[in-house]
Amino acid sequence: MLVRQQESTLYYVEWRGLFQVTDQPEGSNQAKEPAPSFTSIESLAFFAADHIVKDEASGKLHVLGGFFNLLRFQVYPALLPTLGIGASLYVPWHAYHQDHHFAITMVDEDRQPLPLKIEGGFRLGADMLLGHGDPSVVNIGGTVPNVVFQRPGRYRLWLTVDGEPLDDWGLQLLQLPTGLPSAAAPGTAEK
Repeated sequence: MLVRQQESTLYYVEWRGLFQVTDQPEGSNQAKEPAPSFTSIESLAFFAADHIVKDEASGKLHVLGGFFNLLRFQVYPALLPTLGIGASLYVPWHAYHQDHHFAITMVDEDRQPLPLKIEGGFRLGADMLLGHGDPSVVNIGGTVPNVVFQRPGRYRLWLTVDGEPLDDWGLQLLQLPTGLPSAAAPGTAEK
């Protein structure tokens, strides 16, 4: 796929099932693929949703209303009935058989922490169907009920694993004039 931006050409280069943006065409001597990480856990996806449930048997995330970044409310403080948070982590085989700790926090636009913190851990062993050295994907997800936002503005969810920041997701909250639908009840006007 080719994207033009300010008279320069950008290319999408596939690497390990992911795509990287570069200014060099695929196969060019100057295009450099990032070195694969043999020991570092990486984020493949991190996002917000209306609702997320993890199927423990398959490891899959069931996502409803995913990948939004804008919420609208008429009145603040505003109550969001549910906030789903999901992450998909690339785990290289050198990180198997170790305890790993993850944390998800939220900060406001002044980088002040909000009272939303999710912590947990995982330990991964090699699946018997994987080849020697094959990485795995670990999905983390769940739904937080009754999230209160004190004021409109920009908020960020932060994901760390083993104390290292891996990813973040932005949420922008707007205040609507009276009579328009809100994020908490789309299609109905608040009175």
